[in-house]
Amino acid sequence: MVVAKHTAEDCPGGLVRPDKDFLAKVVESVERSGVTLTEIYLDAPGHVYFLIVDANDNEALNIALEQFRLVGKVKTHPVLKLSDATAWAKKIGIQR
Repeated sequence: MVVAKHTAEDCPGGLVRPDKDFLAKVVESVERSGVTLTEIYLDAPGHVYFLIVDANDNEALNIALEQFRLVGKVKTHPVLKLSDATAWAKKIGIQR
């Protein structure tokens, strides 16, 4: 899970510094990286993107996220689907 935030002043969809090619640049970066992008969610009033991605290495993830880093701050959170986490917990004996 990736959370990418930017200010209203740096918003690629805003009035101050609009970038009409922003989404095309994001798609190009993701395709070039080899990262699988499952979905992007947007909190437009809050200027926050939430991305669901699958990456095999940090370098690929950095390439995929470069457009978001150019306009704001990016945090990555390694997450598991609850069903996968439950199976893993059962496998190592910490859940029944």
